[in-house]
Amino acid sequence: MSGSRDDAEEQALLDEVRAHDTALRARGVELWIGAEPTFTLRESQDPEWLVQAEGSRKLEKGVELLQAIVAELRVPARFVRAQGRQFPGESQPRFCLGAEWVRGSSGPPVSPASVLLDGPLEPVPRPHPERAWLTITPDPAVLEVNLPPCPDLESFLALTESTFRAAAAVGLSAERFRFNGEATDSGGGGQITLGGPSPEASPFFVHPWLLPAILRFLQIHPSLSYAFAGECVGSASQGPRPDEGVRERFEELAVSLDRLESRGKSVTPGELWGSLAPLLVDASGNTHRAEVNVEKLWNPGLGPRGLAGLVEFRSLRMPRSAGQLVGLTALFRSICARLVTSPGVGPLREWGTALHERWALPFFLEQDLRAVLEDLSEHQLGLGPVLSAALLERPPPLWSSRAPGAVLEIREALEFWPLLGDVASQEALPARLVDPSTRRLEIRLTLEPGTPRGRVGASGWEVPLEPAGHSLHGEVLVGAVRYRAYTPSPGLHPGLAPHDPLELVWEQRGTRSAIRLHAWNPDGGAYPGLPPDAEEARERRARRVVPIETPASAMKPPAASTPGRPLLDLRRLPAE
Repeated sequence: MSGSRDDAEEQALLDEVRAHDTALRARGVELWIGAEPTFTLRESQDPEWLVQAEGSRKLEKGVELLQAIVAELRVPARFVRAQGRQFPGESQPRFCLGAEWVRGSSGPPVSPASVLLDGPLEPVPRPHPERAWLTITPDPAVLEVNLPPCPDLESFLALTESTFRAAAAVGLSAERFRFNGEATDSGGGGQITLGGPSPEASPFFVHPWLLPAILRFLQIHPSLSYAFAGECVGSASQGPRPDEGVRERFEELAVSLDRLESRGKSVTPGELWGSLAPLLVDASGNTHRAEVNVEKLWNPGLGPRGLAGLVEFRSLRMPRSAGQLVGLTALFRSICARLVTSPGVGPLREWGTALHERWALPFFLEQDLRAVLEDLSEHQLGLGPVLSAALLERPPPLWSSRAPGAVLEIREALEFWPLLGDVASQEALPARLVDPSTRRLEIRLTLEPGTPRGRVGASGWEVPLEPAGHSLHGEVLVGAVRYRAYTPSPGLHPGLAPHDPLELVWEQRGTRSAIRLHAWNPDGGAYPGLPPDAEEARERRARRVVPIETPASAMKPPAASTPGRPLLDLRRLPAE
């Protein structure tokens, strides 16, 4: 168990995990779990830890990580140097370091780790329910750990915590800090895969209505697409939603779902895959880069590897902790169990512009996620307080200010960065080119009954605010500010100056409070180096928020906004 929690918390988590497994067994739902956690060398600025897949000492670090994981698991593993995959544009296959052992066995490794550096290449073994196979492979900026599938959440918890401990022991991290203190994930994603003990026993074949129901449920609940996603979301991401692509494709998805559901148990594996694979793709038609990836469901084009009965959920950043990864897995596994017995969720939603406006904001994502958790509880599949808290954990506001009867909070929101140039021409690149210079902030104002709303301004313009519901402390008003944080190269909109620092002002009952939000060091110049730890990263983020004194001045009225779209886009307004 992890040392980051006390014994009572450890036991509470284990109790919730066991209750989850018991609930699934009671419903006769067998859902094996796979995951691909990714780790980086946080303090390194070498290319293989930023953008490249291989280089320098990455192979040696992979050997260290595999040895550490096997030591943590205490299993008699056989070390294997396996044949890795070769990607388009790469001159040779990437390395693949493996460990194989009999499930349930214990003891020291049965072969020396030297075979991982001077050993012959071996084929990847066929999946077998009685044998575990774990690999370490390189991806741009990270080492990816392909965990052996687990039959239940309890064994997945033990495996995941061992993996995180091993990564920490060899100096690898699940998160990175930028020079200015911004915290982000490892850079490699944290996908989860669900399947069965064998392809024939896959829950998606045993219950053919399950996958269509999952697609409806995720499309209806945008929090499952965005609340746990990385920085790059939307059509340019590694896991776009089906309604973020070509309009005609989304319309055809509705037809396919209706037809599959009408056929019930008569649907064959080939029909299920053939009906959905052409529609679950990214903007270039890539079947791997989709929110719900079915390329290994029943894909004859990949041979045995593609006929595995597996579904991968890709709109997930790498979690910072083992507890968060276990919480995410419990969430998606519980959703699947709920949909096996109660598949009715309603038709696909036409979100329109709200998809990238309303659901960019943390307030609405939290509301929707709580609705999902409540739905699971109503179906006797609730996650419990420890797992739920891991899912609902969010960073603190960038800035908060209090006035009599009112609280203002400024939070970072999602932004949907556009691709630069032709999508197909970027398929062979290790990473796609986007313009990441735009930022979005959520403006959240909570008012006690009878308190006037006051006004919030950004760069001299009033931010439109609209009622969004109620909290324990009163009415909640929400708005958003969109702005350019820096000048990108390459990027869009040449000549558009950055709004840096961004000045935010709150007027409430005759008082004013204001800050300047800096994208970089307010004192100018370079930082002494990367933040060495999370505390220093927090301090650098805090120093970029500078309180200021501002004289009273007229705010320009907000641009006309459509109801339900309270957004001030400074990029579309005349500069001062």
